[in-house]
Amino acid sequence: MNIAICDDDKGVCSQLEGWIEQYNYENATRLYVDVYHSAETLQQQLQSGQWYDMLFLDIELPQKNGIELGQMIRSAWKMDLIYLVFISGKSNYCMDLFDVHPLNFHLKPLKHKDVVKDIDLVRERVNTGTLAFRYREDGVYKSVCLKDIVYFVGAGKGVEVHCKDGRVAFAGNSLQQLCDIYEKHGFSRCHKSYLINLNYVSEYSMSKVKMSDGKEIIIGKSRRKQFKDEFINHELMED
Repeated sequence: MNIAICDDDKGVCSQLEGWIEQYNYENATRLYVDVYHSAETLQQQLQSGQWYDMLFLDIELPQKNGIELGQMIRSAWKMDLIYLVFISGKSNYCMDLFDVHPLNFHLKPLKHKDVVKDIDLVRERVNTGTLAFRYREDGVYKSVCLKDIVYFVGAGKGVEVHCKDGRVAFAGNSLQQLCDIYEKHGFSRCHKSYLINLNYVSEYSMSKVKMSDGKEIIIGKSRRKQFKDEFINHELMED
């Protein structure tokens, strides 16, 4: 699960990071955390294709405030699957938050038990829900369920997204960027140009894989051992 913290107070960021690390240790989980100190920096990452399941978002930021970013996430980009937790040193923002459908709102100083409850709730919803790949095509933000993607293939300055229903979309992300995000969600880079969904591998040999749509993909020689390990681990987890 991917979490972003956005606050210009580095002390608050360090506190939240520490609590999430503690949560990982106590619950044997893998929660990945990125920290931002401005709404603009986080906005750039979201627009580039970075996905987060959960945002801890400060309201009072130097330029664009947290509520404005939340409105963009909900209204402009239609990112309804991101859980927003707003934090602030003031309580007079409560009425402004209804339109962005937050998971929660906490006053500073934050309480450890409140943060743990939020993470528990999001984990439960993510584990029983659907992850989505968000991308921009022809200036419009779109989404496709991650479980419906068979593979990504590098194409020029972006990637082709091949779906199980035969649909092919184009996204402006780099393949490496997608690897960094989705390799922990059942995808593997078996070739320098391909990131495949291991759930759709129908046949596997040392030199190539065959996908459920019939596509045969060569496994790069330098990637064979790593791919074998990832494939075996994936099969064990599925069992």
